[in-house]
Amino acid sequence: MPTPNPTRRGFLGLVGASVLVAGCAEKRQAPKGTAVAADKLSSLVPTRVPYEIPGLKPDLPGSEFVQPGFLKRPAEMVQAVTTPPLTSGKEVTAMTPLWGTVPPGLGSNSYYDEVNKRLGGVVRFNISDGNTYGDKLSTVLASGDVPEMVMIPQWELTKIGHFTEAANKLFADLSPYLAGDKAKEFPLLANYDTAAWQYGVFGGVLQGIPWQNDPYPFATFVREDIMKKLGLEHPKSADDLLALGKAITSPKDKRWAFGGGMEQEVQRAFGVPREWRKKSDGTLEYKYETEEFAAHIEFVTKLFEAGYVHPDVVANKDADNKAIFGSGEMVIYRDGLGAWHEALGRFQADNPDFDMQIVDPYPAKPGGRLIMWRNEPASMFVFIKKGLGDARTRELLALSNWASGPFGTQEYELCYNGVEGKHYNVVNGQVKQTPLGRKEVAPTYLFLSGRPNANAMSQYEGLVQSLWDWQTKASKILENDPFVGIRVETPSKMAGMATPTEDKMQEIFRGKRPVSEWPKILKEWQEQGGNEAREFYMKVARENGRL
Repeated sequence: MPTPNPTRRGFLGLVGASVLVAGCAEKRQAPKGTAVAADKLSSLVPTRVPYEIPGLKPDLPGSEFVQPGFLKRPAEMVQAVTTPPLTSGKEVTAMTPLWGTVPPGLGSNSYYDEVNKRLGGVVRFNISDGNTYGDKLSTVLASGDVPEMVMIPQWELTKIGHFTEAANKLFADLSPYLAGDKAKEFPLLANYDTAAWQYGVFGGVLQGIPWQNDPYPFATFVREDIMKKLGLEHPKSADDLLALGKAITSPKDKRWAFGGGMEQEVQRAFGVPREWRKKSDGTLEYKYETEEFAAHIEFVTKLFEAGYVHPDVVANKDADNKAIFGSGEMVIYRDGLGAWHEALGRFQADNPDFDMQIVDPYPAKPGGRLIMWRNEPASMFVFIKKGLGDARTRELLALSNWASGPFGTQEYELCYNGVEGKHYNVVNGQVKQTPLGRKEVAPTYLFLSGRPNANAMSQYEGLVQSLWDWQTKASKILENDPFVGIRVETPSKMAGMATPTEDKMQEIFRGKRPVSEWPKILKEWQEQGGNEAREFYMKVARENGRL
């Protein structure tokens, strides 16, 4: 699955000129942020109606923070949508990210041919590399000329200073079609968790069709096959990372210990909050302001200085970690939980020994306090272009409804795996992808919607049980986020400071700035928006009884 990847610069100026203040001479004030208790958004979002599949029961029970686990594939899949959603004969234009190889396009891809046949029309994808998606997104939003459907990750939109204003101008209000019982027209959309829908509200307008989040943003993964060959065990603390770095890294063998993004797992291990936390004096502090964050910078810098980080990542913080990990040149990295099955499907066919395993949460020091960051209810959103008219908007919602088929439906099976006998075969009850499937099938249609999560990739031996075990452990150490249940939109100044601040942090890691410069960088962040944001969040916390 995708992972946070801050790359944007200068978006505030682009959007301010091209979208938000077109023709206006006066200087606009940056939005201060908004917050509302999620239960107060109930009139804007669908009333949840669970979609029940007769006879489908998980082998491993689910809970609020643990996905239900299915150890085998259902013998039969239910057809959830019997009428093709596309009826106008007009192509759908869609902009989506992809973390992996872009498949052949329309006219050269039998997977696209079959899905479009069942949809009753053609979806023309504009697919961009997920690692640099923010740059493409900046240009498209700033132009004001957006496709009919646009998938935007949460970690990209939170860095955009004027995103809510841009969204309100460019994208449709979905409440007239989905609020309350209106969502019965789109039963697979009504199947989403209410909390996920509430996060699709921007500036008091329901605009984003949510991709429901795992409760956990990411984890540490290892190449277990390489670890075993080297006689190495999983890290039990951040301290172990230094020892593993030395034991694994061998440039002459083209092998390095770490890739990009490990700093976030190190932050978590050191006890850094995901965003804000309460102090003993009753005030709030942001993660950048904590002693633990400063300590993590010193620690991660050591990993870089020692040469344990893959040189492609050192040279480019946006390097493709997945490909490097798959090649075996990098052994330990951080990714979203969905990346596990994606990597197995991508690399095991060419390398049957490829073994990717997840690492249990670990503290900074042996025996130290464990925490797990808690995700927001939704991680990505599909937006529909404004001004398309009632009929076309309903048609696109019907498309998103079709693509929302949960595990156990024919729609889910087609989106994930393609056509049986062509893109995959079923062997001993398990899906086995064919060479054509590996070439043509990518999760493109999945990015037109979301769906309730299920731990169901049983075609990969041991994955379902291992993931269920990991989530069960992680669920017991979830941090206490002071803003759970409140829909907070980040103040503009704070959003605009995220990328430049973390770019400077990355420069420290790579030796382009001294570690001693962090206090100065932190002060700049505070003065240029951080302190103002704290006042806003303090007010929100007090108004909602969190302080």
